[in-house]
Order: sequence, then structure tokens, then C-alpha cells
Amino acid sequence: MTHEIIIHAPQFTNESEYINTEVGNNLSGKLDAYIRKMAKEDDKIRAELTLTRDKLGSTGKLEISFPGHAYRSSRENYAKLDDLINHLFIHIKEQMGK
Repeated sequence: MTHEIIIHAPQFTNESEYINTEVGNNLSGKLDAYIRKMAKEDDKIRAELTLTRDKLGSTGKLEISFPGHAYRSSRENYAKLDDLINHLFIHIKEQMGK
């Protein structure tokens, strides 16, 4: 399996390396076992994350897709960026577990 990670976060230029690391860690840590059960060895796993920032905090949308499957999660108004990213992945994991 190959991973394609796409991040849309123009307001987070200073945190871009951290965001990439967090997405990679969550993809391989939280979701790896679930993805391996459903995806074929030659499938491309696509993770697309969109982050925005406003006065109330950070908002994010995450989509994980591979042939035959698509999972989406969105969360709003998180003060901590790592909490936002982790919660997005937790909700995707819960969807995959059903």
C-alpha cells in the first residue's frame, strides 16, 4: 500500500512540518490495522486534511479514501492543533470499526 497525503493549511505555514508528522503518525498508528483489513496490497491510501484558523480556534476536515471506501470527519473550534488532528483520526477510526 502506498500513501498519498494532501494537506490544505495555508494559515499554518509555521506548523506544516509538525502537521505532516502528526498525519503520518496517526495514519500509521491509529488506522494502519483497520486499513490493512480492508485495502488490498496495491491500493493507494489517500489522506486529505484541510485546516483553517479563526478567532474561536482551529477547524479541520479529514478524508481517508481507498478503492471502495471513503471516510470523512470534521471538527470545529479546537484550541490545540494536535488535539484537533488526533480527534479527526479517532473519529475516522470509529467509522472504520463499525
